[in-house]
Amino acid sequence: MALIIGVSLGLIGGGGSILAVPVLAYLFLLDEKVATTYSLFIVGIGALVGGLKQYQNKQVDLFFLSFFTSITQIGIFIGAYVGQSIDGQKLEKGFSYFIIVMAVFMFFMEFIVE
Repeated sequence: MALIIGVSLGLIGGGGSILAVPVLAYLFLLDEKVATTYSLFIVGIGALVGGLKQYQNKQVDLFFLSFFTSITQIGIFIGAYVGQSIDGQKLEKGFSYFIIVMAVFMFFMEFIVE
């Protein structure tokens, strides 16, 4: 599945975790939190390897790297707080957290990646 995801994302230019989360959740039957964590780890390692190669070639601007890293950390904190607050709860119409996470990924895969 990793090869299929890599080839398809190379052709359309999407992000790796956008397809890795549903694959990990549905194919490997992982919990949505574990699937998102594994997905971020897998994609993060790939980005780190590519980033180190670009840093060796002197193609990394450390100012922008630190700027975007700090903005990302704020987003991670907000996302973790929101995720923790609705963890395991049933929402009004019986939607679970898992359904919401998969719906958000479906939205991004459908409308943002294209």
